[in-house]
Amino acid sequence: MHTHSEIVKRAGTAEEVACARGVSVHTVRSWIKRNSIPAEHWAGFVGDGKATFEELGLAAAKQVQA
Repeated sequence: MHTHSEIVKRAGTAEEVACARGVSVHTVRSWIKRNSIPAEHWAGFVGDGKATFEELGLAAAKQVQA
């Protein structure tokens, strides 16, 4: 299972992810630092083939338990 940070990094550079998600590079870097992708962006990662909803949900659940 991948963490949210790993999923973001796997999706490309911070600049590429920011462009694809319509957010700033600083926002993407904060997702990596916090190890958390906001739920409203999950569909974008899934639609781009970078993750599955199951993977994102499991990573979020693990983060909450930590």
